[in-house]
Amino acid sequence: MGVNGSSEADQAMMIQFWQVGYGQTTVDDLIGAAGLSRTQFYRQYHSKRVALRRSLVCYQATLDEQLDRLIERERARQTPLPALIAACALLPFQSDQWPAGCLMVNLMAELGTQDAALSAQLQTIYANLQTRFVSLLAPQAQTLPTTVAEAAASLMQVRSGLQLFAKQAVGGAQLKQQAQTSVNLIMGAH
Repeated sequence: MGVNGSSEADQAMMIQFWQVGYGQTTVDDLIGAAGLSRTQFYRQYHSKRVALRRSLVCYQATLDEQLDRLIERERARQTPLPALIAACALLPFQSDQWPAGCLMVNLMAELGTQDAALSAQLQTIYANLQTRFVSLLAPQAQTLPTTVAEAAASLMQVRSGLQLFAKQAVGGAQLKQQAQTSVNLIMGAH
């Protein structure tokens, strides 16, 4: 089994969609990535769209697991909150295990609102991530220059931009600097 109960096939297809995109990925690409026969693919997934939906479930589980680990590790190190939030905004860029950028951001840009069910699934992932920022910011509500909700929404916009920029093979130091500068501006940190 892969991350949080997802199958190895789900994870392999998630990476395929992440690297190549939905439109450029064929069923043959998914079969090859997942190591399935055509019969197995259609029996388990029925279509490319269903494979993408299952890949998004895997992505949500992966992102949640990675964020939990990151937050736990940085809190144990007593990392200042702005630096912790900047690290969260960069995730999953800092991972050796996953492709550059963010599957959610990539698909939002590629698919728009073409498919209501996929759009809703992507919006749920986005909202869950924004809620993570809200929970991190809430204890600092009195010191923020804006509301917690507005700060979290701004952080999501910064994160989306960073993830798109990461796809351009920009260096980690430059992305980290941009993330930290943006977080400091949003949080009113100096």
